[in-house]
Amino acid sequence: MNDVDANKDQMRLVFCIAFCFLCFVFYSQQNYFQQEVNYKINVRLNDKAHTLSAFEEIQYINNASQNIDTIYFHLWPNAYKNNSTALAAQLLTLKRKDFFFSSPEERGYIDSIDFKVNGKSIKWALDPKNPDICRLFLNAPLKPQDTINISTPFFVKIPDAKFSRLGHNQQAYFISQWYPKPAVFDKDGWHAMPYLDQGEFYSEFGSFDVTITLPENYLLAATGDRIDAEAEENYLNQRVIETINLIEKDSLRIKDTGVPLSSSNLKTVRFKQYRVHDFAWFADKRFYVIHDQIQLPNTKKDVDTWVFFTPENFKQWKSAINYVNESTLFYSYMLGDYPYNNVTAVDGTIMAGGGMEYPNITVIGNVSRDLDLEVVITHEVGHNWFYGILGSNERDHPFLDEGINSFYEMRYLKTKYPNKKLTEYVGKDSTFKLLGFNKTEYYREKEFVFSMSQRAHTDQALNLKAPDFSSFN
Repeated sequence: MNDVDANKDQMRLVFCIAFCFLCFVFYSQQNYFQQEVNYKINVRLNDKAHTLSAFEEIQYINNASQNIDTIYFHLWPNAYKNNSTALAAQLLTLKRKDFFFSSPEERGYIDSIDFKVNGKSIKWALDPKNPDICRLFLNAPLKPQDTINISTPFFVKIPDAKFSRLGHNQQAYFISQWYPKPAVFDKDGWHAMPYLDQGEFYSEFGSFDVTITLPENYLLAATGDRIDAEAEENYLNQRVIETINLIEKDSLRIKDTGVPLSSSNLKTVRFKQYRVHDFAWFADKRFYVIHDQIQLPNTKKDVDTWVFFTPENFKQWKSAINYVNESTLFYSYMLGDYPYNNVTAVDGTIMAGGGMEYPNITVIGNVSRDLDLEVVITHEVGHNWFYGILGSNERDHPFLDEGINSFYEMRYLKTKYPNKKLTEYVGKDSTFKLLGFNKTEYYREKEFVFSMSQRAHTDQALNLKAPDFSSFN
């Protein structure tokens, strides 16, 4: 074969590869679509009975190329209903018996549902195996590019916060995964999944317009921007002034005098947010509040940053606004500017690990050290990119949010604390020296722990579904 023929063969090969790649891209684009789901919710908190009374309207837009005659919904508060749910079974598998032996008062559920589509009643049914999934049978197929309006009242009994993400601790409220939500419908079909503690979520993008009514002396943090809320802004600003004054007096620990009585007067606060796939809110009468503002590195847009924290954790959280600011700026610099107007971290006594992320807002569990708090806040703020912007299926591919986000968390730590060693964190006795902690940089902590798992042959493949991982992995 001469050089001319060889060059021709190479060109044919390059052409074939390029053609196959273009066909793959074209085919993928042809099959990819996202449904759009826009919510309007009015909800009222009863903090004596620990319940929510609400009404929901949903605009559901079919961007698929096929008719839809049924829609699956998540009713995730029902995960806390009894010992027959997927959540109850998983908690037992994880050797947690508190839910199994809990009282009816500690459990939760959702009921009083009456679905209507375009104002007309429809048939719907709970999934036979999972009471936190239901199926709506449409009166007429929803055609491609068409829109329907789905509405329903609903009532939620809020469970104890010790079990998982939704819950209350006395009159501190962590309201997440709380409303009827359509399951994702994509090129692979419906993703109707039961609620799990180990295993997160996959939801449709859209907009939220949520109005919350509760006693007026609650401090309230939520996904989105406050709308027409001058009185609420003034209330928050006054709390910020009180908090800053205490910090300037160098009050390292504020005495927790217990939960104040609820005001007999109610207030209503409205939040709106576009281009997100979930909405969460948190309320506590004891919160201290710090507010700041940062300018993003690329667009130079101003973003409001907030922290809400309890008296018990005043000492640690008085510097937490810096962690929110620095992590938001770091992720914006590395990955593109934060696309929303507010980013918030909330101090909460939850059971969902160190923290749990929602669009614009994260709730952080109790931590013992200042560096722990910074790391968890950085990680949870980072979830605004992975899973918030990326919108991956966290149940089936958790490495796309937890894995990639942890990578950028480590880059943050390497940038800010390049010389900090693990011995500063875990101690300096001979055992740690033998294991090599005295020479290992802090930002390599996860790598170090993973190497221990490898040596013990307990490591697992990367692309497993969330429930298939061991708790350690």
